[in-house]
Amino acid sequence: MKYSVCILSLVCGMCCMSFSSCHFGQDEKSDDDGNDSLRGDSLGLEELNLFEEVVIPKAADEVFDDFLFSYISNGSFARERTVGAVGELTMDDDGAAVMIYERENDLELQKDTSLQQVTVEQVEWDGNVIHNYRFGKRHGQWFLTEEDDDDISDNPNASFLVFLKDFFTDSLYRHESLQLPLQFRFYSEEDEGMIETELSYEEWSVLYNDLPRLDDIMYNVDYGQSLISSNRKSLLLKGLSNGLSMKFHFGFSEGRWQLMEVE
Repeated sequence: MKYSVCILSLVCGMCCMSFSSCHFGQDEKSDDDGNDSLRGDSLGLEELNLFEEVVIPKAADEVFDDFLFSYISNGSFARERTVGAVGELTMDDDGAAVMIYERENDLELQKDTSLQQVTVEQVEWDGNVIHNYRFGKRHGQWFLTEEDDDDISDNPNASFLVFLKDFFTDSLYRHESLQLPLQFRFYSEEDEGMIETELSYEEWSVLYNDLPRLDDIMYNVDYGQSLISSNRKSLLLKGLSNGLSMKFHFGFSEGRWQLMEVE
């Protein structure tokens, strides 16, 4: 079934609305919290404790994604959870991160409470460098323990990362790297199921332009997923402060990577 650009725009709009409605790894605030906030705003400064420590729930240490959101959105918490002279990881909490993976089962690592090590790779396209922020668990709590740099060319995923650099930073290259018509799958509340359709280049452009930008810096979260395939990669794009979640499936054929499907 072929959907028009208008329908696609509506889908993108619905996605953006849902992205802003909830936090990455956080529960939504109750109405009571909102009322308390309004009451607090009405108080005079002399009645407020401006140095009151923000309490991070213990559950934030169970799943790494929950911890990461707390880390990037609370400076004092980040300092407490950064070991020694290691530089803190700074990210826009309204931005996005990605997860490069090959098997759908690897997506379950995002909620795995048994993980002991996770690396957040800050990929800077202009410098062709990856800043590795290595997190580890100590006595049940996550800490940023190490920081080191690699050249993109030294990364086991180098060929795919080089492709992504051009894909995100060069609109012409991105156009040439599409397998058109592009397969598109999304959940329809009206149909109560997944809808499969195809996107023209114009429809893809509408969709892509509504997504967070990755043409400057990309944050890739390495949970320990296995990346050994030379002809198949997937990229999960997920919001840090909202419910954004979109998958891009790439294939390598005839000497180049191509985007084959979006869901």
